[in-house]
Amino acid sequence: MNPLLKFLDDLIQPGNRAFLVVFTLVLVVAALAAILVVVAYFRKERLDVSKKLGPIWIHLRGGADDPRLQKRGFRKVLYIQVCHLANRNRGATSFYDRTVERLQGLDSVVPVFDEAVYYTLKLFPEKRMLGIEQEASSGVVDPRLVIPWRDQVGFRSDLAQQANSLVNLETDGESDTMLSVSHFLNGMQDRNQDFSTYADEDMESLRIVVDFSSVPNAHDLVDMEGVSLLLHGRPVETEKLGYQRCGPSIYMAFCKDVKKGHLLRMRFSFKNW
Repeated sequence: MNPLLKFLDDLIQPGNRAFLVVFTLVLVVAALAAILVVVAYFRKERLDVSKKLGPIWIHLRGGADDPRLQKRGFRKVLYIQVCHLANRNRGATSFYDRTVERLQGLDSVVPVFDEAVYYTLKLFPEKRMLGIEQEASSGVVDPRLVIPWRDQVGFRSDLAQQANSLVNLETDGESDTMLSVSHFLNGMQDRNQDFSTYADEDMESLRIVVDFSSVPNAHDLVDMEGVSLLLHGRPVETEKLGYQRCGPSIYMAFCKDVKKGHLLRMRFSFKNW
């Protein structure tokens, strides 16, 4: 007898009913999977083909939750670590003197009364030529470009010597990621206690985190006043704006589907400042 026919004959014997049920279920699942694959191929579109058949889940690649088919949008995250905080107008002494190489002479040695390190991460949908990155502060900015890596950061010659102005980092080459690390010195003196990040273009998400956890007694010194999304200096109402306290003296704000030109701002006040 043909081996296949003998196998089927043995399969339908009364003592093999349980195995027959399992074998039939396997054939049904395989047939269903094959049908879904064919449908997904010919329709050429995302299909939600995660199906549950009894205790078994079937998920075919190409479904709506397949991350490889979801194109990454432009995302930007700004993480600010406030390291030092003192008001020089109240007779505080500086924490240390920082040498800023882009400045010359006596201006290159900066007494530090407040310091915040800005970690700016940009994730682009695909590789692109990177242009000029800009940093600005009422104090002194000491920037570094990490991704794409540069042994030496180039500055525009007309801005390199100006401590209290816009600093342009010259970049070149293609990358789908940009990361800069910049030390902002004495930028929180007077009443400059706002932190913000800008939408360079239409974005999938824009996020900012301000971390005061390195400042002694920050919970007694720092108050968060609010979060806003601005366009040309005017508040924008949106349900996609949110914020939360992430831990002791750590605050986060975020917004989804942000259009170019919008500014995400977090407002703080320093007590006894």
